[in-house]
Amino acid sequence: MKKRRILSLLCFWTGISFCVSAQSTKSTVDNLSAYVTKDSIQGWTHSGLVGITFGQTSLHNWVAGGDNTISGNVILNGFANYVKDKWFWDNKLSLEYGMVYSSSYNWQKNADKINLTSVAGRKITNKWSTSFLLNFNTQFAKGYNYPNTENYISTFMAPAYTDAALGFTYKPNKKYTLFISPIAEKVTFVLNDSLSSIGTFGVERGKTIKWETGAYLMASTSQTVYGNIGIISSLNLFTPYDKNFGNIDVNWDLLISYKIKKMFTATLNTALRYYDNEIKRIQFKEILGLGLTYTF
Repeated sequence: MKKRRILSLLCFWTGISFCVSAQSTKSTVDNLSAYVTKDSIQGWTHSGLVGITFGQTSLHNWVAGGDNTISGNVILNGFANYVKDKWFWDNKLSLEYGMVYSSSYNWQKNADKINLTSVAGRKITNKWSTSFLLNFNTQFAKGYNYPNTENYISTFMAPAYTDAALGFTYKPNKKYTLFISPIAEKVTFVLNDSLSSIGTFGVERGKTIKWETGAYLMASTSQTVYGNIGIISSLNLFTPYDKNFGNIDVNWDLLISYKIKKMFTATLNTALRYYDNEIKRIQFKEILGLGLTYTF
């Protein structure tokens, strides 16, 4: 428990340091080309990245053992941002779905995410704003504890998480965003009769919704570094104001892309997650692939 709390606190301070350090040198900032809205542009701007990656392993009489595998993943990160005088409205949609085939276990899902984040507010200084955040997370399809595929353990809207928070947004430059809220409401949904009846994801048996009030932090960036390396990162932290205060829910998504040719790109997609109501262990996912990407 102590190790997990230390890791959660490190992630919390990493999020703050990551954003604040962006203003350290003007020359570094000037060399970054962001996907996100420029403050000088009034009205709507749109940008994003869509891609499909592939992986394959083939073995024949391989003494060390292993499975023949084929994998494919589709990702989309889209931004739609609005600026009008001192008002702003930033929106991000992140979608991901992937499958992997192995000769031992047939097809399995290895990635599944639906995430929508919206932050609206009004500037009170050049870098600080009062703002409201709404964050939604769920998945597309059923998930299983492979190789058991008889009973699913999750599905669309079971679970689903919605965070609504009122707080302050700090933008040291055009590339980074830090949102801090002392008053946030986290809602957990289990809108599936089978999963609800057995009491999953911290929701009471037979119930479909759980409410929690607490503190919330989001740190995010979307930028291009050194011309052909793209980074999209989002860190979300929440701790409830109850007996579990200090048990921080962590969700950190990172996408690094390296453009090899005009549309051929190598991508590294990682996710670090700790949700106390899901499993009392750190979850980690990493997908390395080569495929086609398009930036708009």
